[in-house]
Amino acid sequence: MFEWLRIFWYGRLLFLAQGEQLARFVNLVSKNGVTLYHTQKSERGMRAQIKLTDFRRLRKPARLTHTRVSIVAKYGWPFIAARWWRRKGLLIGIVIIATVLTLLSQLVLSISVSGNKNLTAPDVLERAEKLGLKTWVYSKELDLNGIAKTLQEQLPDAAWIGIERHGTNIQIRVSEKTRPSIPNEAGNLVASRAGIVKEIMVIEGTPLVHEGETVRAGQVLIESPEGNNLSSSEATPPLSVAKGFVRARVWYSAESKIPLVEDKVEESGRVATGRGIKFGSRVIMLTTQNSPFEQTRKEVISQSLKLRRNWRFPVEGIRVNHIELQKVHIERSVAEARQLAEQTARAEVQKKITHGVPIVEETVKVLTNNSDSERVRVEVETFEDLAVYANP
Repeated sequence: MFEWLRIFWYGRLLFLAQGEQLARFVNLVSKNGVTLYHTQKSERGMRAQIKLTDFRRLRKPARLTHTRVSIVAKYGWPFIAARWWRRKGLLIGIVIIATVLTLLSQLVLSISVSGNKNLTAPDVLERAEKLGLKTWVYSKELDLNGIAKTLQEQLPDAAWIGIERHGTNIQIRVSEKTRPSIPNEAGNLVASRAGIVKEIMVIEGTPLVHEGETVRAGQVLIESPEGNNLSSSEATPPLSVAKGFVRARVWYSAESKIPLVEDKVEESGRVATGRGIKFGSRVIMLTTQNSPFEQTRKEVISQSLKLRRNWRFPVEGIRVNHIELQKVHIERSVAEARQLAEQTARAEVQKKITHGVPIVEETVKVLTNNSDSERVRVEVETFEDLAVYANP
């Protein structure tokens, strides 16, 4: 942490050196007591970072070795201070905007209602406004718990009301009372997926399939006792449902194709981190504005300062990670490609199988394919219970 602050305070330069005597140039620079950081050689030349105070000391080694040195990026407080000194008006404007945003963040700017079905949102908002909960009021003066309790007393259909503050938004959460209802239909047991029935156990209801039969997904396996009871009294609705289980053989399969020669882009493990601040939608980078790598993937992480329980500072900190990407050329043997394809296909099959279901048999088939790739198919047989209740 202190090292990063020291680097930020004194400033650094990222430069590109081009020439035929780069090795001699580096040796002369080192003899002069200049330290190079994060040196990286590329097709265009050599990239490196250097302290701001040491940049002038590169002139003599560059002149002796006929090396052309150009600045790529500038990091640190000296450059930020110089930039902001030229934009004093913008800095004053940012301070004014931050002050206004800070004041606005203390007010209630919007109120929303969620969780209501029978209760209407305008009715809830109207009652809340009479209790003092309305827009453009100072949020810290509101007794949200007291308002929630009073609203719950005024709305008999509400089982619970909670009020939460998210910045300038007040959210009223409503949980309505639910009265017990008696189902007017009996529940049937249906097949969750296709398979061949091997075992049936009926506890209550009528079986509609037999052992050895192939069933499809959604087919009724055990019908509820009320399914054929047409003379049941309307005053006494049926309460029982089908009960039992139907175990069957079920098959899953997946294929995977892996090339023998492949060119892809992957992360090298090197990361350059930049830091900045964010005002609304405007972002000002303090360090590492541009990526020092030729190929990169940018990852932005927002870090807001939470001073109190429901209040956040309007200015956020931004951390930008420039992750270096590199091209990788992969050559696999037939055995390696076949093994990787088998592992990939097996992983896809595992995603389809319900957790905890035992696997009875697994078959791996190598499919005919072109000479530049290997294609493998994995088939799995399970023995599981297919019977589930149909959705009402």
